[in-house]
Amino acid sequence: MPSPAVIDHVVIRADSLDAGAAYLGAELGIDLAPGGAHAAMGTHNLLAGVGGPYLEVIAVDPHAPRPDRARWFALDEESPSPALVAWVMRVSEAPDDARLGTPLSLARGDLAWQITVRDDGRVPFDGAGPLAIAWESAPPRIADSEARLVSLTAIHPDPAGLTELLDALDLAAPVSVQAGDAPRLLAAFDSPRGPVVIASDGEPIDVLAERQAAMDLFHRTWRYLDREDRAPEHDAAMIACAEASLWHWRRVGAPTQWAIGEWQCSRVQAVLGDGQRALAHARACLEIAESDRVDDFVPASAHEALARAHAVLGDMDAAREERNLAYRIAIELDDEDRDVIEHDLGTIPIPLG
Repeated sequence: MPSPAVIDHVVIRADSLDAGAAYLGAELGIDLAPGGAHAAMGTHNLLAGVGGPYLEVIAVDPHAPRPDRARWFALDEESPSPALVAWVMRVSEAPDDARLGTPLSLARGDLAWQITVRDDGRVPFDGAGPLAIAWESAPPRIADSEARLVSLTAIHPDPAGLTELLDALDLAAPVSVQAGDAPRLLAAFDSPRGPVVIASDGEPIDVLAERQAAMDLFHRTWRYLDREDRAPEHDAAMIACAEASLWHWRRVGAPTQWAIGEWQCSRVQAVLGDGQRALAHARACLEIAESDRVDDFVPASAHEALARAHAVLGDMDAAREERNLAYRIAIELDDEDRDVIEHDLGTIPIPLG
C-alpha cells in the first residue's frame, strides 16, 4: 500500500540565488545553504530545512545551456521575483496524472528522484497545486534553519478538484484548500522574525482566509483522529494540523478559539500516548478559560482534557478529581453542550475506585 503523501518542500523562484537568499533573509531571518544544479532544467538552488520539509530557492543557472524544454516552475515566463511559486509533495510512487504533469527521472550525485513536471513548465492548478516527487535514493539531508513551516493554504476557483487530487494521494499534512476567484498559495512560518505568512502574490493573508485555514486544520485534525488505519505520517500530520490550527487562531481568533485549540492539541497528544504534552496543553486550556472571557463549555472541556491527560500518565486519583469537576460544570450547560462533555468524559479509561 502506498505511503501517505507529505510535504517535501516549498519553492521560492527568483531571478538569481542571491536575490532569493536576500528575500528569505528579510522575510524569515534565515540563511540558506548551497544546493546544486539541475542540468536537465538549466537551474540551480539554495536550501534550508524548515522543520521536516525544506525551503528551496530556485533560479535559472546563468552558466548552464538552455534546456530543450520549458523549465519547471514557469521560470521561462515573466513573474514577480522573488516569489513563492509552488509546493512539492513527497510520494512513494510518482503519479501518472495529467493535472500534475509527466514524471521525469532526474539525478545529481547520490540523489535520484522522479518529479512531475508539466510540458509547459507551469505549476498545477495555476500555482496553487503541488508537484509530486518520489525519491529513488534517500531524500537529501538538509540542516534545519531557525524557521518552521506551520501550514500551507491553497486557494483556487476549483477547490473540489484540488481536494480530490490530494485525497487520492492520501495527503498527510497541514494544508487548507479554499475557494477563491484568483489562485493563491500561502505558506505560514514560525521564524526569527516571528509569525510570517508568505503569499505567492506578495499580498498579506486576509482575515477571512486565515480564519478558514484555522477551521480547516481543526477539522482535518479530527479526520485523522477518527481514522482507524493511521500510519505514522497521519500521526505526525494530526499533531501538525492541531498545532497549526491553534497558531492561526492565535492570530485571528478570540480566547474561546485559543482554548479550544489547546484542548484539541491535548486530545491529540493523549490519543498518541504523550501524557506530559497532553497535560501541558490541558493546563494551557484551563488557564485561558480562567483568565479570559470564554464560552461556558470551555472550562468543562479543560477539566475533561486534564482528566484524560492524568489518565494517560496513570494518575487515576487526579483523573477522577478532574473528571468530577468537569461533570459538575457540565450540569449547568445546555443539553447539547452537556451531552458533548459527558460523552467525552465517558471515553476516558478511568477504573472504578
